[in-house]
Amino acid sequence: ALSVDVSPVEKVIELLTDMKNEVVAEGKEEATSYDKFACFCKDTTTQKSKSVTDGQDNIESLSAEISDKTATREEKIDEIQTRKKKQEELAATLEETKVRLAKERAEYEVTAADLDKAISSLENAILAMQKTKSASFLEIKADVKKSLEIAEVLNLVKTTKMKAVSAFLQTSVDPDDPEYKYHSQGIIDVMSDLLKDFNAEKKQVDEEWAKTEKAETDLINDLKSQMSENANTITTLKGDVETLGSEIAKARENLVDAEALMKDDQLYLKDLTSRCEQRAAAWDQRSSMRADEIDALSQALKILKDRVQDADEFANKRALLQKSTKPLQP
Repeated sequence: ALSVDVSPVEKVIELLTDMKNEVVAEGKEEATSYDKFACFCKDTTTQKSKSVTDGQDNIESLSAEISDKTATREEKIDEIQTRKKKQEELAATLEETKVRLAKERAEYEVTAADLDKAISSLENAILAMQKTKSASFLEIKADVKKSLEIAEVLNLVKTTKMKAVSAFLQTSVDPDDPEYKYHSQGIIDVMSDLLKDFNAEKKQVDEEWAKTEKAETDLINDLKSQMSENANTITTLKGDVETLGSEIAKARENLVDAEALMKDDQLYLKDLTSRCEQRAAAWDQRSSMRADEIDALSQALKILKDRVQDADEFANKRALLQKSTKPLQP
């Protein structure tokens, strides 16, 4: 019976062994839990660090976008003002050109009408003198004088010839008068030459007016084209300014959100780092204490098994032997 009983030393060894196994098991369980937490710290730190870095890049990108678009918007606003001023200048030039063209047209029409009248008067006068009809010539005598006045203004006839014709017209004209017949052919020649000059002058005036009208009309059309193009550009610029304003407002909104998000990420990362460091320090401390505890238990078990247990067994055997050799009492 004594040989199968568990000795106190063995109970102590069993108790210490159970304690060691429990400490080891707890260590493994806590190590598994800590490994998960450590992975969480690593993965989350990596994720949040990347989020902070991406957030900073996004903030810099948005800031650059706002700066660039603000500068572009200001440039377009300045260009709008410049083009508005140009539009006013073009409108003023267009109005001046129209007024000048109207004035030049009026001057041309007056000159052309005078030349047409002078040409008609000379043709009638020459015809009348050639037919030697006193009545017909007398009817156009005043018109011939008017033609001579125009010719004098235009410097189309020499002074000597002008005096001769004027003197002839001031006399009483009678086709049957020998004086008329004497001077008539010379006067006809003078008026014929003058008629050629009037026709040449009329042609030149018409050609000059055609050139002037074309130049002024081309200028007007060009000014209108410039104004239309300038107005379209102003409209486009206004649309660009409005679009840029919306984009800048949106970018600023995104910038505020990005800054808030990055701030939250930084705070979370800071708190996470602190928690992870504290947990790591606690884990290291507990691991060290647990290792010491396991080592102490191991050493105690070694001593009990190597020394105390053998000595205890020897003592038990000796006591048993002494008891078995003791004489029985009567």
